[in-house]
Amino acid sequence: MRRTRHDPYARSAQAAYIVIFDMQHQVIEVQRLAPATALRGAMVATIERLAADGWQAEGSADYGSVFVQRAGERRLLMLTPRDPCDTAVQSFSPFR
Repeated sequence: MRRTRHDPYARSAQAAYIVIFDMQHQVIEVQRLAPATALRGAMVATIERLAADGWQAEGSADYGSVFVQRAGERRLLMLTPRDPCDTAVQSFSPFR
């Protein structure tokens, strides 16, 4: 079986979102990125902005997400194609 790696930074014709969540998965901040935006550059810029505010990345963002922490507080920074403010059902159910 062949495994393929999804590139979270591949350019897309769809909008993307950089979202900061708290540990209860509550949205703290959302940044909408226009289609065809350089997603890796936008993620790096967000990490640099957070670092300037004292946040430290706990690893690399190679897979499109990274935890950041500051003074015992932890957050999740994530790149996603899904609008976190969209309340539509996220999964398919054959029973509906």
